[in-house]
Amino acid sequence: MVKNENSRFSDYLAIFGSLAYVIMMVGLITLIPLLLLFFYPEEAYQLPCFALPGVLAIFSGYLIKLFTPRHSIKNLERHQGSVIVLLIWFVSILIGAIPFVMSGNYTFTQAIFETTSGFTTTGFTVTDVENSTHMILLYRSILHLFGGVGLVLILSSILSNVYGMQLFSAEGHTDRLTPSLIHSARTIMYIYLGSIISGTILYVTFHMSLFDAINHAISAVATGGFSTKENSIGYWCAERVGLSNSIGIDITTIILMLVGSTNFMATLALLRGKGRDFITHSETKVTIFLLSLATPLITVVLLTSGICDSVLSAIDNATFQVVSVISTTGLSSVDNFLPKLGYATVPVLLMMIVGGHTGSTAGGAKAGRIALAFKSLYYDVRENIVPRRIINSRSINKFGKQMTITKDDQSQNYTYLLIYIMIGFLGAFGLTLNGYGFRDSMIEFFSALGTVGMSIGIIGPDMNNCTMWIFIVGMIIARLEVYIIILALARIGTDIKDSISEMRNKKK
Repeated sequence: MVKNENSRFSDYLAIFGSLAYVIMMVGLITLIPLLLLFFYPEEAYQLPCFALPGVLAIFSGYLIKLFTPRHSIKNLERHQGSVIVLLIWFVSILIGAIPFVMSGNYTFTQAIFETTSGFTTTGFTVTDVENSTHMILLYRSILHLFGGVGLVLILSSILSNVYGMQLFSAEGHTDRLTPSLIHSARTIMYIYLGSIISGTILYVTFHMSLFDAINHAISAVATGGFSTKENSIGYWCAERVGLSNSIGIDITTIILMLVGSTNFMATLALLRGKGRDFITHSETKVTIFLLSLATPLITVVLLTSGICDSVLSAIDNATFQVVSVISTTGLSSVDNFLPKLGYATVPVLLMMIVGGHTGSTAGGAKAGRIALAFKSLYYDVRENIVPRRIINSRSINKFGKQMTITKDDQSQNYTYLLIYIMIGFLGAFGLTLNGYGFRDSMIEFFSALGTVGMSIGIIGPDMNNCTMWIFIVGMIIARLEVYIIILALARIGTDIKDSISEMRNKKK
């Protein structure tokens, strides 16, 4: 018994020691905005807001690693990876919130809300962007940058050890782009950063300032939604930058959002010239279907409601908004888009629930699970129609290959989707208890649960703390997905229960 207890204690010390890298990484993240002092020296008064927590975090991480050198885990036990991933995100959010608090413009809850929204790439904000400093605005985008592909993926690509690779898988990265998981992580980073750099260049070409270009390229590829302007992408309208530049900015954003929300393995197949594998991939089919269904509908809404005064403008804005929703980005070319939808709110809500691809920066239930659910439904109906003596195989197309669907795959998929919808209703119910209407609560919470970040009017600096914490929990569940949190809490509960039991046995 003693040996097991010591082993459990040693494991948790090792987990604590592994967080040292996370603490140092978040410390470095908080220092990045200080580079802007070379361009905006008048913002030097905010230097302590970023320098102090950054330096302290790096120093604290170093000390933790220094005092836990002998504690390491070569192979994670059952669900231990989920515990570490959960702790990594909690620690990152807590440290990441410090610059907001120190700026004096956020309460503690608002700072946690903004940081969670940034790291989870939701895009909900309580920031008055028009009156914020460049350092705060860049910091918000940096949270998107690191949270988009996952904090663990970044650590894995840097550390290159087995332990990191186990966490890489535990965070939900299941598709291998290359035979090596290390190379997979780095390949994802190359695609990710390459897309951001390309997007920045294109934005500048279309008369967007370099600062705004960097922020929006990050926001679009990370499918985040933070903007440097109150009107989001709508700020660069034809009247301000010219029709051709405005359309160019919209098209660039649409491409970046689609890249971010597409499975990185599917993107790699497309880059390698395997267009057929990309098109026949089940998630690509779901996305194309939703885009082709929703875009004409939203176009009609924008025309008939008088929001757009021409067919070209309506098609441009409708395509932009539909891609923004299905990619779970939340950037907008139409001011107050959701409140103006009317009858088109239902398909937009469904797109929020579906979301982007697995293995991408997007949120939602994921197009892969929706594809599997409908494919399973088709097979179940078919089995009830055709004679039982005929045995038909069950498969789904993944990256151009037919993959066998097992009964377990179907069952787990149905369970996940059911839990996802239940959490959505519970969150909406919680918002109604805070005085909001059921319709608005449904749309707003599913927007959080899908990391979409489009608001129908609930989100704002005037929200009470209870409402903000409901959204915070929803955003964390959305980013880590349901099973990681359930498995992590189950593992922690089991360890606590076992420890208490061992202590009682020792007393006897």
